[in-house]
Amino acid sequence: MQKSLRLVGAAALIGLGVWGWFIFFPSPEKVIRSRLNQLAGTLSFEPKDGIIARGYRADKAARFFTPDVEVSVDVRGMEPMVFSGREEIQQRALGGARLLRGLKVEFLDINVTLGPDKQTATANLTAKWTISGDREFNVQEFNFHFKKVGGEWLIYRVETVKTLSQLILRAA
Repeated sequence: MQKSLRLVGAAALIGLGVWGWFIFFPSPEKVIRSRLNQLAGTLSFEPKDGIIARGYRADKAARFFTPDVEVSVDVRGMEPMVFSGREEIQQRALGGARLLRGLKVEFLDINVTLGPDKQTATANLTAKWTISGDREFNVQEFNFHFKKVGGEWLIYRVETVKTLSQLILRAA
């Protein structure tokens, strides 16, 4: 009886140790997925949110990126955009917050590939966004490139993934 009690206690202790390890030391892939979900939440805002709250969100969103970030976005129905730098991201986020009544952003199907150096990663995902007042939502596939800076995963490049339908439309 005492031996089986010790065995159960040891198994429980090992189980707690493994659980604690995964909680306190998550994999880079899990950390990156979490950061992307935080970014989506930061970019989203409700029509009732005031300009101060929206400005705070724009500033917070910029902190997910490296100071020298490069963004190249070509979304159907919009002019292609290329910009760089954390400040420009902040300004564009603030500009969007001023123009739109509300915005809901979600990142779906996040696939993270860790670089061989374990200090870089690429997240391929589908972005879904809905503008308040619009009946339809928009979707676009993106690649977010991350690097570890000071122990934190930051985005250093964002690019649109050109799907086959986009390539056919451009060629026509």
